[in-house]
Amino acid sequence: MKKILFAVMAFALLAGTSSCKKEMEGKYAPKEKINAVYTEETYWYNGSIESHEAKYKSEEWTWVKDRLDRIVYFNQYTYPTGEGDEMETEYEQTNLQTFTYDDDGRLTKSEIFGMETYVATCEYDGKYLKTMTITEDRELLVSYQFNHEGEKITSFDLTLGEDYFEMDEKAAKQLERVSPLRFVLDAKPAEEVMKATKCYAKRAVKVGSKANAILHFSMEWNGDNVSKIATSFMGETLRYDFNYDEKHNPFYNLFEMANTLENGFMPFMPLSKNNVIGVAQTMSEGGDVETETIQYSYTYNSKDYPTSKKEEETYEDSKYECTYFYEYK
Repeated sequence: MKKILFAVMAFALLAGTSSCKKEMEGKYAPKEKINAVYTEETYWYNGSIESHEAKYKSEEWTWVKDRLDRIVYFNQYTYPTGEGDEMETEYEQTNLQTFTYDDDGRLTKSEIFGMETYVATCEYDGKYLKTMTITEDRELLVSYQFNHEGEKITSFDLTLGEDYFEMDEKAAKQLERVSPLRFVLDAKPAEEVMKATKCYAKRAVKVGSKANAILHFSMEWNGDNVSKIATSFMGETLRYDFNYDEKHNPFYNLFEMANTLENGFMPFMPLSKNNVIGVAQTMSEGGDVETETIQYSYTYNSKDYPTSKKEEETYEDSKYECTYFYEYK
């Protein structure tokens, strides 16, 4: 349902770094641990509700001591039965994601089980994340090469394997949801990056150039938060600007392997310490410039962690609204 063009930029690496002593990247140790995530979605078209999913449990997190062990994902579908206004709802488990760590508690591997099985691996250079790779049956789908200046990631190169272009829509949907980038870039930046990647892949197929295509993303920071991500490909430039609140990001430093993207595919690792409250997407090609904005609102608990996040996207003839509810241990 969500239609934000080139969301691949969202991979904006929200996994912020500390302005004090730099912690090892890939080590996720939140003070407040998520137990479950609930989702409620509504989509309007021409002023009327086109579809609505009442609040349902979309993720169930399991911890072993202080480490995230697994996430079980669920989907809910509500559709007309064909008999008047009667509707029917189906609720089902769609994916299982497991996590493996090194002796320092850093994520080294995540396996995703569902319609297909994917393996995501992380490699480090000292305390910094060096690469993240996702494969299917040992064949490359996508990889990320991270570049640092000082103690922060300032750019990354995204390589699309040839098999990425052969994925059908169902497989892409599964992968984009559980992509490990979720804990590296945070949900919204990661989502934007994946949308951009998906668009690039379609265009590359049209011109017959798809094997091991590479996209370069630059990043800028404002303190401990990623403020901008940009890339250019095939004559088109995409830029994402992010604004934040001053509260705790529960996914900060979650260099894991899961993502709830709707359009795209990528790992996730919130690099930013705070929560995104606004995204401005600017797309330019030739002399044409288009800008879209997305706003987020939150509710928080007494420890300044979000208990809900509401996202609204409005277009000329449609509107999408999604609220995520966070339950902590």
